[in-house]
Amino acid sequence: MRSLIDPVWFLLLFLTFAIFVKVANTKLNRVIKLLTRVSISILVFLSTGVATLIFDQILATETSPKSDWSPEFIFVLGGGYELGANAAQDFLGTESIRRVNAASALWQKYPKSKVVFSGKQPGTETERAATRHGELSSEHAISLGLTETRIIIESTSSNTREHPTEALKLSEVKRDSKIAIVTSDFHLRRATGEFKKHFLNVESFGTGDAASGLSWLDFVPLATHLDENAYRIKEFAGIIISKF
Repeated sequence: MRSLIDPVWFLLLFLTFAIFVKVANTKLNRVIKLLTRVSISILVFLSTGVATLIFDQILATETSPKSDWSPEFIFVLGGGYELGANAAQDFLGTESIRRVNAASALWQKYPKSKVVFSGKQPGTETERAATRHGELSSEHAISLGLTETRIIIESTSSNTREHPTEALKLSEVKRDSKIAIVTSDFHLRRATGEFKKHFLNVESFGTGDAASGLSWLDFVPLATHLDENAYRIKEFAGIIISKF
C-alpha cells in the first residue's frame, strides 16, 4: 500500500489519459486540459528542492528538552536496509545510517540510557531474520563508539504505529519512562505523535538532514528532488491516516 501513496504514478496516469484519450465534449475537454496543466505544474514543483524545503519546515518538529532531562531509552526507528547476495553483504539504507549516526551522537550525551533499534523490514521475512535490521544498525553504532551492552533490538514492529506499542512490551519500559526517539527530520511529526499516544514523557531528535537554505539547483527539476518529496508526500498521508 505504501507504493500507492506516491504522487508520480497518479500524475503520470492522468497525463497519459489526457494525451491519448480523446473526448468529444468541448467543456469536458477544457476541464481535462486545465487539469493537465495543473498536473504538469505539480509534477515540476515536486521535482524541486524548493518543495523539499517547504515540506521539511512543516514536518520537522525536533524538541528541545530541559537541561536536566535525561532519557532512559533512546528509540532509533528503522529506516530500511538493502539485501545483498547473502547476509554478509546486506547494508543499511541512507535514512537508517543517518538515524544511527544521530542516535550514537545522542547516546554520547546520555551514556546511561539504553538504545533500542526498533523495527524489522517488511518483505524480507523469507530471506532474513526479523532482527537483521537491528543487527546492521547495532554494528554501525558500535563502530561509532556505542557500548554493545547498552543496545536492545526490537524486531517485532513493522511500521510507525507499531513502534510504541511494541516498545511497551520491552522489559523495564513503562508508560512514564523518559523516551527519546530518533528518526529522519521529515518523519518526526508522525513518529512523535504516535509515541505520545502511549508515553507520557517523549522528546524527539532529528537527523539534521533538512535543507537549511536554497541554492540555484533547488529551483531545477531533478529526479533526486522528486524521490525525496515522494517520501514527504507519504508522510503527509501517514499523518492523516494516523488520525483515524
